Amino acid sequence: MILTASLTNGIARVAHGPEEALQLIDFILKTEHTEWETTLAIGEVEYHTTSQGPFPNHQLRISVSPRAGLAALNYMDNDAEESIMNSFNPAHPLPDIDLIFSGSTGSVFPRTAAIPIEDAREALLEWIETWRRPTCIPWQPYDSY
Repeated sequence: MILTASLTNGIARVAHGPEEALQLIDFILKTEHTEWETTLAIGEVEYHTTSQGPFPNHQLRISVSPRAGLAALNYMDNDAEESIMNSFNPAHPLPDIDLIFSGSTGSVFPRTAAIPIEDAREALLEWIETWRRPTCIPWQPYDSY
């Protein structure tokens, strides 16, 4: 298993195997995402090694605020019926935080996507094990931002 990450700071990192992937996930979850999101791809190869690919199918986007104790996830799977989903927090009132969805456009996740970092970590661990959208957290349909 190879986990490829484009980090919020613009640096790409690759983790080989579950132990390195866990270390990378913990690094991501401790990093304040202020201007850019982190994107993650999992598979048997490193992704985006050239402009021609290979390109991932099961991809996660994450934005984290350790200061607030919150993160938001976006999952994409071209083969799934619900191909693009965001994490969902049913709690009210909603957290008063803007977590970056796309640094290139400046868009943010809906506040309903902000979940505790511990829940995001559990979801990421499930994802690196199954290579599918995690079932340990609720999800909501993606809306164009």
